Amino acid sequence: MNLQKFNSKSGKLVRRTATFGREIIEFDYFLPKELPNMKEFCNDLSVIEKSNEANRAIGELQGLTKNIGNLDLFVDPYLRKEAVDSSEIEGTIVSLTDVFLSEAGSKKPEFTNPNVKEVVNFVNAIDYTISQLKSGEKISKELINQMHRILLTGTRGHYHLIGEYRKQQNWIKSRGATKDILDADFVPPSEEEVEELMNYLFDYVNKNDGYMRLIKSALIHYLFETIHPYEDGNGRVGRTLITLYLIQSNILEQPILYLSPYLKKYKEVYYNLLMEVRETGNYIKWIKFFLDGVTEVAINTSKKVKKLIDLYNGYKQKLTDINATAISFKLLDKFFERPYYFITLLQEELKENYPKTKRGLNYLMECEIIKPYTKYKRNKIYVAPEILRILEEDLI
Repeated sequence: MNLQKFNSKSGKLVRRTATFGREIIEFDYFLPKELPNMKEFCNDLSVIEKSNEANRAIGELQGLTKNIGNLDLFVDPYLRKEAVDSSEIEGTIVSLTDVFLSEAGSKKPEFTNPNVKEVVNFVNAIDYTISQLKSGEKISKELINQMHRILLTGTRGHYHLIGEYRKQQNWIKSRGATKDILDADFVPPSEEEVEELMNYLFDYVNKNDGYMRLIKSALIHYLFETIHPYEDGNGRVGRTLITLYLIQSNILEQPILYLSPYLKKYKEVYYNLLMEVRETGNYIKWIKFFLDGVTEVAINTSKKVKKLIDLYNGYKQKLTDINATAISFKLLDKFFERPYYFITLLQEELKENYPKTKRGLNYLMECEIIKPYTKYKRNKIYVAPEILRILEEDLI
C-alpha cells in the first residue's frame, strides 16, 4: 500500500506485527470508519440525478418482467451468466456452454472443464440465499456464511476456511506482485476486527432507511470488500451481496440484475475506485461509477429479455403452425431454461417416455429451434443455438 495516500477520512492505518511462516513482519492494515450519513450525498445533484436515472432503468426492467408468464425461463440462465462473469473477474475462466453442458448431465471428458464446479457452486449459493430471503430471512452472518460454504465446498479453494470468517491476516495483491504482505496493494483489517465490523455492516444493511437504497448498496459493497472477511471468495460474495440487498430492500422483485458484466468490463476502474475511497474518503466517484453500472446493466438486461421474449413467442407460433404435440411446448420451455439437453434428462424431468419425448424434439428440429450438438447415436445432446447466442452476448 502507498501509505502516503491515506488521509484518514474513511479509516485509519493500524500498525501491526505478525508472524508469517518463520518471519516476524511489521506492517500496516486499514481499519475503516463507519459509513457516512446518507444526507451527505443529498446535496450533490449529480449523484441524485444518477440515482434517479438508475431507479428509472430498474423500474422499466421490473415492468417488463412482470409481463412474462414464467420468469424462471429467463432468470435461471441469466443467473448462470452472472456466475460465469463474476468468476471470471477472479480469474476463473469458464464458458456458459461449459456450465450448461455440465448441468445437462454431460460426463464425457471432452465436455468437462475443471473450473465448472466453482461456477455451479456459485449458482447453488445464490439460489439458496435468495430462497432464504424470499422466505423472510434477513441478510445476516449465518446466511452469508452458509452462502460462502456452498460456494467453496469441493472447489480448488476448499483448503481455505469455509463458511467462517477468516482467522488470519489476509491481503490483496496485483498478479505480478510477490506474495509478501509488504508488497500488497491493500491490507484489510486484522482478523480480530472482522466480527465487529461485519456486525456493523449487517446492522447497516438491515436498517430500514426507506430511500437512496441504490446509493446504500454501493456503500455496502465497498465496505464488504474492504473488510474482506473470508480467506477466499470475497469478490463473488461481495458482488452477490449487491443483488441480495436490492431484493431484500424491495428494489428488485426477482434476481434479474447483476453488475458483474459492467464490473468485469471496467475491472481496473472498479478496483481503483474502491481503493480511492479507502485512501481519500472520496465516496462520490465510486457511487457515481456504481450508479452508472446499475443504469447500464438494467437497460441492457431489458434489451436481452425483450430479445428472448420475441424469440420465445416466435418459436411458440412456429410450433403452433405445424400442429406440434403438447410436449413440444414443454420442451421449448426447457431449452429456454437450459440451451443444452440430453434426451434422457428431458425424459426424467418431464416424466415422459422416449418415443413421446423424441417426437417432441423432432418438432423442435423441424422448426430449427434446436439441433443435435453431438453425433452420438445414443444419448444425444441437443442445443438451441439462437437462445444460447442471446444469453452469451455481452450487450454492454
